[in-house]
Amino acid sequence: MSAAAANRPAGTPLLGLAGSFAGAEQLLQARRLADAAGLDSEAFVPAPEEALIRKLRPQSTQNPVRLWTLLGGIGGGAAAFAMTIWMSKNWPLVVGGKPIVSMPPFIDVAFEWTVLFGAVFCALGLLRIARLPRLRFSPAYRPEFVVDRYGLLIRCSPAEEALARGLLAGAQAERIWPVRARLLPPLTLPAEVEDEEE
Repeated sequence: MSAAAANRPAGTPLLGLAGSFAGAEQLLQARRLADAAGLDSEAFVPAPEEALIRKLRPQSTQNPVRLWTLLGGIGGGAAAFAMTIWMSKNWPLVVGGKPIVSMPPFIDVAFEWTVLFGAVFCALGLLRIARLPRLRFSPAYRPEFVVDRYGLLIRCSPAEEALARGLLAGAQAERIWPVRARLLPPLTLPAEVEDEEE
């Protein structure tokens, strides 16, 4: 157990260890090592890079927002047909001997609702899957992660701290520091966390 771990105040449990990397290759190596050890991790990159994101999350080859859009569209079309049929049966208006429930005039309403609900569910799905709005920064976040450094938080228990530190050091982390679980005020940068240089 490190001196910092021994001096850690009660009530601030260890969330994990974070490391700062100069390049994407070191970040990917650390992520692979953490995955091989069965430890959960969270990456921080200075700018969105499609190729890097695909390497960090190889299981996410399909965009799940499409399903939200499809379900919203189908639900909106079905709701529109149900509403128009119900209204026609409750307030019948016989015009020229046509049947009360006649589909051609209902198609316009169903089309509009399909588009409306599909768009709304697409936006809601994007917000849900992207976990937006994110009003609190991760405790491991550092401002350098949006400039020129890559970061990785490896979530671990105090018993796994030495393993996580070895994984980060093995991937050539420039700095390694413990991250404690805590709530941050909304929309503020976290205070400087304790540094432990390797």
